[in-house]
Amino acid sequence: MLPTQPRHDDIIIRRRFGEHASTHAVKQIYAVTYPGHSDRGLEHESYGEAEAVALELAEARGFSVWYEETPQSGRRTLVRSFRESGVTQAT
Repeated sequence: MLPTQPRHDDIIIRRRFGEHASTHAVKQIYAVTYPGHSDRGLEHESYGEAEAVALELAEARGFSVWYEETPQSGRRTLVRSFRESGVTQAT
């Protein structure tokens, strides 16, 4: 069965906005966050890169990966779960 809510130790890919250092243009960044680790340094300009890092971490630790497009909404979408019940991929 697919989990419906993230657990406290799951990995979350958070979309947020940053500023390009030289042009000051607004850009999207994707931060890979998990308990006990600062998400600084795990920020990526591409969702694909962030997802690859998150999935690698989740598989090694047996966690799930969630995507949060806007923190204000509180809505998270399951990307993939590596919990004990087996590997599950959301569609």
